[in-house]
Amino acid sequence: MNRFVLVGLTLGLCSAAFGQMASTGQLMYIGTLDKKLLVIDENKEAVVDTIPLDGIPRTTALSADNKKLYIFTTQMLLETVDLDTRKVVSSFSLGDPRSRLQIRATAPNRILVGGNTRYSGIAVDPTGRYIYTTMKVAIKDIDEYRIEPPQFVAIDLQEKKIAKTWQFPKGMDQGFGFDATYKVSPDGKLLYVFQDDILIFDLATFTQVGEIPLAQPPYPGASPYRLAANEDSLDSPDSVTSVFTSVDDIVHKGTLGLATINLETRKVSYFPIGPLLPMMGFLVSPDHKRGYSIMPKIGIGENRETEWWVWDIPTHTVIRKKTFESRPTFKFGVGGDGKHLYLYGAGSTLEIFNADTLESEKLIYLNKDTTTNLITIAKR
Repeated sequence: MNRFVLVGLTLGLCSAAFGQMASTGQLMYIGTLDKKLLVIDENKEAVVDTIPLDGIPRTTALSADNKKLYIFTTQMLLETVDLDTRKVVSSFSLGDPRSRLQIRATAPNRILVGGNTRYSGIAVDPTGRYIYTTMKVAIKDIDEYRIEPPQFVAIDLQEKKIAKTWQFPKGMDQGFGFDATYKVSPDGKLLYVFQDDILIFDLATFTQVGEIPLAQPPYPGASPYRLAANEDSLDSPDSVTSVFTSVDDIVHKGTLGLATINLETRKVSYFPIGPLLPMMGFLVSPDHKRGYSIMPKIGIGENRETEWWVWDIPTHTVIRKKTFESRPTFKFGVGGDGKHLYLYGAGSTLEIFNADTLESEKLIYLNKDTTTNLITIAKR
């Protein structure tokens, strides 16, 4: 049983009061149910500011220069927060009174078999002009709602509107939907769509210009390797490092391993590790030398156990495991300096773990349920 240092934080204070607290500059961000974005100092292990929002934050995406945070609210407002000034610099609605919009590009975490973890399904233009996603629209007519076919859209952050819409190619009339994750090339010209294979689209015309077939495992009857682009602010802009899976179609025996794709050369390297196990997420350290994942072990109720796994990326091996007290639902994040891991998402707490020892060090109470992913930024 871990011994926690309990820290109570009263967030009823105004944001100015928090702003008076000196911060070290190593900050991270998370949205809460009371329409706020919390600013947390990693070194002080405390909330140092709150940024009021117009809506309840739900999905977030970090700009390529790490200076802005784009936030989709539950009512489909798109709010832009300047992280230096800690102010909302733009807020606009993506719909109108007759429309109900839904982002449909979310995807199940294919590593967590049977689980409900979701990727955001948002691709950010490295130039800072556009956000790309799949959107489904319901139009309110006089006596009914009319469901429009899914469209791939480019949201113009300068013009504050949906600037471009494209119909999906033949055979993809329902869009990439729940089977895909995205990443934009460093020059902002290409979209990589990770599904059964990796499809490459020209973002100027939304036409497919390439395809990277994922490798076939070296045993008969197995399905191709599956690789997903992580929603990870610490990952490299020109590559994707993640866990891959492959499942034997005959006896359904799965394989788990590490894979890296270079977005410039389009080369994919596979390194099988061992048998497939249920898994919650995969995030890399800021120096790209370590990977972290959570492995739920078999068990329910008081007997349920969950493990931290630490991956050595250069040698493609699991180098450390440690059991910790589980909970019904949670997410995790990696600190911007690589020294801590953060467990959150089960209510209003943020638990801090030492990344080297995997020991729990502190439990912070945030007073409001968290509603977004934890955004951490690599130490400058």
